[in-house]
Amino acid sequence: MKRLCIPVLAVVLMACGQRGNEARHDNTEAREEMTRTEEKEGSFLERMAAFDLKQIRLGEVAVQKATDDRVKKFGGDMIKQHTASTLQLQDIAHRQGVNLVPELSRNDQDEVGRLNEENKDEFDRSYIRHMVHEQKMMIERLNKDTNDKDTAIRSYVQRTLPALDSSMTEANKILEDMRKQMNNRNISHD
Repeated sequence: MKRLCIPVLAVVLMACGQRGNEARHDNTEAREEMTRTEEKEGSFLERMAAFDLKQIRLGEVAVQKATDDRVKKFGGDMIKQHTASTLQLQDIAHRQGVNLVPELSRNDQDEVGRLNEENKDEFDRSYIRHMVHEQKMMIERLNKDTNDKDTAIRSYVQRTLPALDSSMTEANKILEDMRKQMNNRNISHD
């Protein structure tokens, strides 16, 4: 009987040890998944905050340099829209325990600097063209985030997409009007 008990006891102990390892493995996987989710949310919040800051800085340049009143107004609208967006992002970050400090990347700083250096005759067109491109790119990126697991981020995306779409439509309209004006000037000079 003792001979039978020892092997059975050994098998039972090994099985218990294996279950402990599986539980530890499951806990490790759960922690890693949670960390990946937090990093993804953190990077999403940081990416959006950087985008907002860039739009605010570009809007400030437009308000100062634009010669076309529609472009000045558009720049002011960008400042308001993206300031409000930043406040929403900071609220989400605060609720998630993330410290959100928006910063411009070196590339973003260079873009703002390049537009700021544009001569007044070219600035309006360059800025509006740039804004059409920026809004389009961000809309494409956000469309990928509409199914995010985090409800706060998903809600933010659903509120933000229509505003970006509206901004892109307005910028396209201004750009199209500028093209028509350029064509009319070229025709009248011929």
